[in-house]
Amino acid sequence: MKIDFVRHHNKWGKFADALHLPDNHTFTLAQIEAMKDERFNNWVNAVENPPPSEPVSEPEPVKEYIVVNGVKYVRVEV
Repeated sequence: MKIDFVRHHNKWGKFADALHLPDNHTFTLAQIEAMKDERFNNWVNAVENPPPSEPVSEPEPVKEYIVVNGVKYVRVEV
């Protein structure tokens, strides 16, 4: 059984989700409403407190190689 629901947040707008429950579930209406509230509150928390972004590392400079007698050497400027 799929229970679609929509909630609105004054700052963040519309939240639409669905609960997927077995057809023979025994949840009460209050329990189902609590599940909807939990999904909505988790969404609000995720929007308001996003995880910190990973720092972007600088790419390593491209190394130039030379090959001498089949051996690869890194070219170094002196």
